[in-house]
Amino acid sequence: MNPFQKIKIDNQEYWIVDSIQNLRAEDSFIHRNNKLELFKGNGEARKYVGSYKGEKGKALSRFFEYDNWGNTKENDGKRLYLPISTHCFFSKTNLLKYLYDARVEYTQQEQIYKNDIALYYNEYFETIATLKDNLLPFSIYDVSDFIDNEKNSHRAYIRSDDAIWKQWRRLLLPKISYLSILKLMPVATNNTKPLFYFRVFLDYQFRSIVHSKAFNEPYYTIEHESKKERRATPSREGSQKYRKQVLEYMPQCPFTKISDERLLIASHIKPYKVCIDENKEDEALDYLNGLSLSPTYDKLFDQGYLTFANDGKMICGTQLSILTWERLNINPNAKNIMRIYPQKREKYLEYHQKYVFLDDIHSFI
Repeated sequence: MNPFQKIKIDNQEYWIVDSIQNLRAEDSFIHRNNKLELFKGNGEARKYVGSYKGEKGKALSRFFEYDNWGNTKENDGKRLYLPISTHCFFSKTNLLKYLYDARVEYTQQEQIYKNDIALYYNEYFETIATLKDNLLPFSIYDVSDFIDNEKNSHRAYIRSDDAIWKQWRRLLLPKISYLSILKLMPVATNNTKPLFYFRVFLDYQFRSIVHSKAFNEPYYTIEHESKKERRATPSREGSQKYRKQVLEYMPQCPFTKISDERLLIASHIKPYKVCIDENKEDEALDYLNGLSLSPTYDKLFDQGYLTFANDGKMICGTQLSILTWERLNINPNAKNIMRIYPQKREKYLEYHQKYVFLDDIHSFI
């Protein structure tokens, strides 16, 4: 059995042979339009990806299949940076989903920015939405010994001169965004050159689904709106009734088989806050909008690391390593993968797949 997880991108299947997760978007990398008030400078186009010394450096070199970090060449006094890979790409789908998740922070701005970043959102959205292709290729090269880099710091930096590199930098919000890179090999070919899929995500607590206000159009054009009255939330009695009905309908966690009610969470499929913000208290208290889950698996589901298809089949995302899935006692490649009974839950599951799940659902079904 192949140990690698499989995903589909634009109808082509790939093995995920390795990944780098959770590379934070430092303020030093952010375009000047979106920088925090706390920091100076205009931002730089190089992205830190780790140390290139020691065991971590060996892992980084294996990942990119490149071991010349920091060995910049010179020709007639000019720096010649070494190429790392010409087979990198972003996807339009991922960048639009990032903008969808980030739109509330663009308007409400819980962080303190130098500028009113809401002024830029529509421009950024149009720039990505009007791109012709979904896969957006680019090349990267090594700028680890950039002139202002500390001597012997061994910090690995990458950069690209392609237009999409500049465009994705402009979208990013500092500190609350992170980069994930998947190393892919096509399933159907004997191509030995890996592809590197660059994706950007927003911290869970800043995503639209957990903010105080939700915009639920597939993609949203920002308009400044007057503040609305605070909406009432269900009573404690209503919430207790919801939990009781969820646990009665689904009396054990499908992952752990635990049935002790003290250890189970009545986890919303369509998030509670979204239901309340949409004035849909009936959905917030609908037991069909709930799953009985143990705490660890509640967090995995709640924060979009996994989801369930309309037929109830579990779908594991690509944010966690195979080792992590194994330690969670989950095999994302299993043919007889675990299921839930989805009857009458379909509309809630579709919301979770589209807006909560971190990956593109179409990559797996």
